[in-house]
Amino acid sequence: MSFPDHFEQVSIINLPERTDRKRETLQEFSRAGWDVDGARVSFYPAQRPETPDGFPSCGVRGCFLSHMEVLRKARENRAATVLIMEDDIAFTRDIDEIGRTVMAKLDGIEWGFIYFGHDRPIKTNTPRVEQISEPLLLAHFYAINGAYIERFLTFLKEVLKRPAGHPDGGPMHYDGAISTFRMQNPDIPTYIVYPSLASQRSSRTDLHALSIFDRWPFLAPLTTTLRRAKNALKRVLS
Repeated sequence: MSFPDHFEQVSIINLPERTDRKRETLQEFSRAGWDVDGARVSFYPAQRPETPDGFPSCGVRGCFLSHMEVLRKARENRAATVLIMEDDIAFTRDIDEIGRTVMAKLDGIEWGFIYFGHDRPIKTNTPRVEQISEPLLLAHFYAINGAYIERFLTFLKEVLKRPAGHPDGGPMHYDGAISTFRMQNPDIPTYIVYPSLASQRSSRTDLHALSIFDRWPFLAPLTTTLRRAKNALKRVLS
């Protein structure tokens, strides 16, 4: 059993026009020895709304709504466990072996969220799982237990109704929404995996305005080349 086989639904959020990211993610899966079968493991076409509606940007709102739709699909399919990732994911080496080790450690343990990817410093190179209660950044590689999806979706719907900055949680980055929900529902067990099993590849952003390096035609190709070199170096060092 491979690492993704531990989950009933595996979704990769990808804007349809970002074929570059989809191609690179497929390469990540190939290096890990995994398949994207289009059924249990599949790409989800991300949303790109035209207005931010209280969110920091249209891209941030689109990210939020896209994760929501993945969760709705999981609810409709009655998926017991869901693994969600974004299309800029960069797996660590030996991820399948480490992932299987981690899931063995969690066998028989009730969990609500699992952060497989994060920016916390490495505590040990030996795979370990810790229960956490504090907020965490990033949502590029995480799992949610199907038993908590309905409750989480109810919270996310309320977030959409509130103004930005509302004390109970208004429009915000999706990773902030997960943490806000967890802080308001401390009974939901959350775990973090050390070391982080995936980082985020360097690539052109979809969340906010592009930098000059991506806007100017004569700079964009060079920027892309440099990013690819950076990502290749990260793979060697990971």
